[in-house]
Amino acid sequence: MPLNKREFETARTRKFREIELCPDDERTIGHIEEFGCSVVNVARTNYGLGWSYTVGIFDTCGKPEIITVGLPPETAHFALNEATKLMRAGADLTKGRHPDLVGRVECEFRLVDQKWLKQLMGWAIWYYGDADFPVLQAVYPDLKNRFPEDREFDKTFEQPLMQSTAPMTRAENDFWASTDPKSSLFNWKFPDPPHTGVFLSQAVHNGTEPVTFVSHEAEDGAWQFLGDSMADGGGPSLSCFHHPIDRDPSLAELADLPLGWYAERSKVGQPWVRKEHKPDDASD
Repeated sequence: MPLNKREFETARTRKFREIELCPDDERTIGHIEEFGCSVVNVARTNYGLGWSYTVGIFDTCGKPEIITVGLPPETAHFALNEATKLMRAGADLTKGRHPDLVGRVECEFRLVDQKWLKQLMGWAIWYYGDADFPVLQAVYPDLKNRFPEDREFDKTFEQPLMQSTAPMTRAENDFWASTDPKSSLFNWKFPDPPHTGVFLSQAVHNGTEPVTFVSHEAEDGAWQFLGDSMADGGGPSLSCFHHPIDRDPSLAELADLPLGWYAERSKVGQPWVRKEHKPDDASD
């Protein structure tokens, strides 16, 4: 890379230059040296939001890195680069609101709780060697400039708030789960959303029996998860769809179970046998 392309070269980037880098890491270091930061975009999953963040701002000018969640990658890339320019020019992004970053609305920048860094900013942690660097979240409003905590905020623009004082609501919990490989939301396979209500037998709900029978009802699309005792021992319990899948990831094998079909197995680990429900015999 020509010397005039290394305006933001630092001791850290020089140290990386001393080792062999893979193409992606080479590109990251090159962007930091040329532009003062690199922007990482993480694609959304079947259920979880995507996110974008900077790497290198703290190293090249001592200002916080920036992260934003839920914006299209092109929009996020522009917003993060423009916000970086503002900080380099001396702006304190934590003061007031800032226009001209995301469409015709304003943005706020709020300090991120450290617990989110290891969850979301792996490339930045690789660059710094740890999670000991400040990060601001670019929080955006709805189209009427109402922010997530405002009344009548349009939840189409809902995003997890990652401040230490922000409560862990469904938005935060779902986003955290969607970034956790141990959670079913990380790679949600079912066509129904993970908060759809499904029916569990009492034994399955209490954890005293594993699921050995699953039904996908033709009439209303309802799902039932039952154990060997089926529905004995009390009426069904209503649960969010993702709860039984989190407890038993093998249930995700039935994500394509058609309406009007059921599946059964002798025990966990055994193959599912799928069958179509037959109409009740009127003479029974």
